Amino acid sequence: MLSSSTSRITFIFRYSLLQIPNFVSFPSSSSSFSSLHSHSTRQVDEAVDSFTRMLSMRRPPSVIQFNKILGSLAKTNHFPTSISLFRQLQSRGIAPDLFTLSIVINCCCGVGRMMLAFSVLAKIFRMDYQPDTVTLNTLVKGLFLCGSVEKAVRFHDRVLAHGFQFNQVTYGTLINGLCKTGHTSAAIQVLRKIPRYGIAPDVFMYSAIIDSLCKDTLVSQAFHLFSEMLAKGISPNVITYSSLIFGLCLVGQYKEAIDLLSDMVLKNITPNVYTYSILIDGLCKEGKIKDAKSVLAVMAKHGVKPDVVTYTSLMDGYCLVNQVNKAKYIFNTMAQIRVSPNVQSYSIMINGLCKSKRIDEALNLFEEMHRKYLVPNTVTYNTLIDGLSKSKRISCALELLVKMHERGPPADVVTYNSLLDGMFNIKQVDKALMLFKQMKESGIDPDMFTYGILIDGLCKGGRLIDAKEIFQDLSVKGYRPNVRTYNIMINGLCKEGLFEEALALLSKMEGNGCLPDAVTFETVIRALFEKDENDMAEKLLREMVARGLLN
Repeated sequence: MLSSSTSRITFIFRYSLLQIPNFVSFPSSSSSFSSLHSHSTRQVDEAVDSFTRMLSMRRPPSVIQFNKILGSLAKTNHFPTSISLFRQLQSRGIAPDLFTLSIVINCCCGVGRMMLAFSVLAKIFRMDYQPDTVTLNTLVKGLFLCGSVEKAVRFHDRVLAHGFQFNQVTYGTLINGLCKTGHTSAAIQVLRKIPRYGIAPDVFMYSAIIDSLCKDTLVSQAFHLFSEMLAKGISPNVITYSSLIFGLCLVGQYKEAIDLLSDMVLKNITPNVYTYSILIDGLCKEGKIKDAKSVLAVMAKHGVKPDVVTYTSLMDGYCLVNQVNKAKYIFNTMAQIRVSPNVQSYSIMINGLCKSKRIDEALNLFEEMHRKYLVPNTVTYNTLIDGLSKSKRISCALELLVKMHERGPPADVVTYNSLLDGMFNIKQVDKALMLFKQMKESGIDPDMFTYGILIDGLCKGGRLIDAKEIFQDLSVKGYRPNVRTYNIMINGLCKEGLFEEALALLSKMEGNGCLPDAVTFETVIRALFEKDENDMAEKLLREMVARGLLN
């Protein structure tokens, strides 16, 4: 324990000065009713009225009665309301107990008010109470939720150094928080240290690290930890297996993923809908629809009901292999079996229809989303705008861009790239240049794909001088042209018969660290043969063979 009450308070006040953003003060009572999730407004109002009545009594009841209301509000995530009522309790001069203060700390952490949480912890020490492990765990978790990873670790180290003991839950929270914020190596270090504190690693800790390693495609390391778990007699659970299956799918080891699913069943660990959906999604992304349907059959056999994620993955798989009608059948079936399609389901279906040039059907689905109060995201809009642009329905695509600005989902570089490409394809060069200007004025930075579209469109639109100017400005603006951009510019020069400039640019490519590919050489060679520049064409053809770009 700490040597004295004073040193404890000093220690905690040092933490109450943590620079956590968004801290102002206790929330006012007027703002405390804005977050109503689980209970209805009426139920919350009743709790607040009851609390206020008790406060107004000439002889208020014990703090235990107030704690019941504060605790019930905290359990239903009405954190601001609970904090506001605590403020009223303080202003009435009613002394809180340890339970009251622990509830308030939990509420502060729940809304990310960490400065406030540490101030309440300081109050615990001033009142000569001793915080329990649950409260300390809450503070660690709160710091992670605020993204204060280093402060969470430092808080743990300082508390430990002052004699407080943490439990298995703390270390599970610490390891999970480190993994979720991309500090997997630090999480492994914590896992290695905790036995010296008398804490045994558990399945939750191992699973958190395994999941993080798999997401980073470090699957062999994940399996090494998995083997370590088994050697220590720690039984893996459905989360452990699901993470490993996800990792195997991520690196394309689908046979191993299916084998691991079978291993789960043999060990009487029942895969859940998430486990099956991970595998089905991975298989569908690889176009292995037949295997995905086999997994779906196993899923049904074991009585696990597919959810919207499962069906959406199957739809995506069918769209990827151009079987849009089968995807649409699944989409329509979902409504019949009371599985509501979500924004992603609609986006995938709209994308599949656009790729199949069934634009009107895609537009109908987009309008259906609006009728069902589903808000399209940037991906949905981009998919439809791209489909309309490729179908030369630019005016309709521009109307959608206006809707994006009005309804909230932000347009991005992908949105503008689709529109620019569509405009150049129908020779609306000046309008495309105006849109490019609008794009930059909106604060959206063009990427190399944007410049490729722009240069290609200008070359095809007979504006070679403008294309050359933009290409030359790329390096000035800090962009490094890629092989695609060079190829576009070389093609534009060749079409105008400017072979010397094209060949000079071909040489410049390598000088700038960009190796020409087969397309680069073929573009110049074809143009040279067309203009009867056979000697130069044959020389380049020999060079192409020497580079291994022609079999």
